[in-house]
Amino acid sequence: MQTHWKKLPSGDLGVVTAPVRASDNVERLLRALIFSGRLAPGDKLPNERDLAAQLGVSRPTARLALNSLHALGYLVVKIGSKGGYWVADVDSIKQHWKEWMETHRDQLEEMLDFRRWVELEIAARAAERRTAEDVAALEELGRGPTADRPSYVQWHIDLHDAIARAAHNRYLEQSAAVIRGELFVPVGFSVTRFPVEEAVALHRPLVAAICAGDRAAAVEAMTVHMARLDEPFRSGLE
Repeated sequence: MQTHWKKLPSGDLGVVTAPVRASDNVERLLRALIFSGRLAPGDKLPNERDLAAQLGVSRPTARLALNSLHALGYLVVKIGSKGGYWVADVDSIKQHWKEWMETHRDQLEEMLDFRRWVELEIAARAAERRTAEDVAALEELGRGPTADRPSYVQWHIDLHDAIARAAHNRYLEQSAAVIRGELFVPVGFSVTRFPVEEAVALHRPLVAAICAGDRAAAVEAMTVHMARLDEPFRSGLE
């Protein structure tokens, strides 16, 4: 099951689809939130009880995930009236991400290979199975960030979610969500380092091919896109 998020002005993480189950990896979800910018450096997380309720898990499950992310350096703990878990600063997140990269160096190529396979299959299936509703959603997103999606990162996630939905295979969609959570890239290392116009232009052939039902062109466009998404991981190990 894939869960979509938005951060509300109240600070609520805003689960907008069904809550995750206790068996889901809460730590991975929180890392993905940090990667996406929905939990930005310096943001305060909900308290343990509220977080558990929003995620649909027990407090011990939420506590373990928070403790793990704190130990890894992605979260910091503050005491006093503003006490609780806060997302670490940008430099700390980048440093710990590099350490994570070094620790998982032997697994990284397999992870990138799996992501490429999943995303290429999604592109192929989306071109074959897209509906009129899917096409409308993709064409709208293909225009780039708008007033209701001012963040490039948020727009990028929404677009790839829409492509995955257009494949109409829940297991492919779930696999994409899992590997995106594993291959998290902190703010500052992500594809946002490219000019927004360049990044949007890179997606246009992919969106056009899927909407046209051209499987071969969709796979080719996704292949080019995956090569760009791999770049932060390659440079991060240099």
